[in-house]
Amino acid sequence: MTDFFGEQLSNFWPAVWISLGFPVVMLLLNEVIGVCERRGFTGVSTLRTIRNVVIPSSALLAFTRYVLELPRDATSVRIVATAFWVFLLYAVLGIVNHFVFGAAQAGSWRERMPKLFGDLARLVLVALGALVIYSNVWGHEVRGALTALGVGSVVIGLALQEPLGNIVSGLMLLFERPLKVGDWVSAEGVTGKVIEINWRSVHIQTSTRELRIVPNVRLYKGAFSNLSRPTDVRTEVLQLGFGYDDPPNRVKAVLFDLLKTTEGILSDPAPAVRTFEYSDWSVIYRVSFSVARQEDLAATRDRFMTRLWYVVRRAGLTIPFPIQMEYSPGENPGVAPVTPQEWLRDYPRFRAAVKQDVDRQPKVMSFAAGEVIQSQKVRFQGFALLLRGKASLSVLDRSGELVQVGEIGPGESFGDQITAGAQSSELTIRAVEDLTVMIFDSKTMTELFRQSPALAAEVGDAIEARRSTSLAVRYGRAV
Repeated sequence: MTDFFGEQLSNFWPAVWISLGFPVVMLLLNEVIGVCERRGFTGVSTLRTIRNVVIPSSALLAFTRYVLELPRDATSVRIVATAFWVFLLYAVLGIVNHFVFGAAQAGSWRERMPKLFGDLARLVLVALGALVIYSNVWGHEVRGALTALGVGSVVIGLALQEPLGNIVSGLMLLFERPLKVGDWVSAEGVTGKVIEINWRSVHIQTSTRELRIVPNVRLYKGAFSNLSRPTDVRTEVLQLGFGYDDPPNRVKAVLFDLLKTTEGILSDPAPAVRTFEYSDWSVIYRVSFSVARQEDLAATRDRFMTRLWYVVRRAGLTIPFPIQMEYSPGENPGVAPVTPQEWLRDYPRFRAAVKQDVDRQPKVMSFAAGEVIQSQKVRFQGFALLLRGKASLSVLDRSGELVQVGEIGPGESFGDQITAGAQSSELTIRAVEDLTVMIFDSKTMTELFRQSPALAAEVGDAIEARRSTSLAVRYGRAV
């Protein structure tokens, strides 16, 4: 009788612990999962895995071992134990993936970690888990398995030489770290941003949104350029040709002023313009400038090259091209240029400002959309009549922010302090569209205003309105 009760009591307490502890643990996990869901915790899926499979499989393993008292080497116990260890390993992988490789903040070391490193860490965890199951659960000798695995690896290595070469090359790239996710590289004839590094290849996204996949072995054995090392600053070098009649020092001064006023070009390192070569058609100048990031290079180069045409035209310089044209006697070589009088057809009150003196003839100039024509740093000389396009008028407010106060269009004017008021230098004038303006010298406009008081009053009223608006914005008063 005593033996009977002893046998009954030997598995009584394990049964009690399992029957009471299992529901309590499940309830606690349900509450924890609910709180995490309400707070937006991203690791909820791993907690669900623990609740749905890890805890039940552990309870089942305890039931078979301590309640049913089945021997450890029983096949049913080993199957249950194997399932428990597999589920536990899956949960551990989820935890590692979330806390080490996932939920990474922008710019953190986890966010910059290559995907290949994560795959390698997961592979090591899976291998360790397999060894634990193979040795402790099934009771096999690990040394024999490793020996068999080594022999098999030789055969597999010969069969998979190229894929394994990419894997090894990927590991070497991982340890050497010549590039990382987010770097801009130039490799295999393509330039782009590295978006992934995996076991087989490096994924490069080009500026045209194409995905170029380069095998690891090609990068490891070949040469490539990392455009993000040693700094993110990128330097662009352009070669421009100008006519032989243009003095080199004047060309270099015009180009350098253009570089200094183009948005996106850094002042440190400073841009440079150098006379490079005397070619058949032109004098070649080498222009170099730097931008903060590779991503900014295309847009900054476009701004520079677009403004170049307008600046060169205004400066009276020439960009020759290798085309020869022959004209027969009496043949019209082209369309005659538009005269200042024809430009002023719609503005007859300004025709009197057109002088016969060549030196005092008004000039017609073009400005590119987005170009700053006048500011506190860029001084505009002369009096300008707007013929085509629109320009915005802005002024700095009390906090130093640039605030737009109006727009001007065809028929309106702006100019320097002599003809446009003492406050004109406080205005920032930026081309909204491509502009065509006619520029008169200050002496000519002073004479014209003396001859035409009505025109002087009209221009003066416009200047006074801009001045009042500018002062109101500058000093925070109501307009």
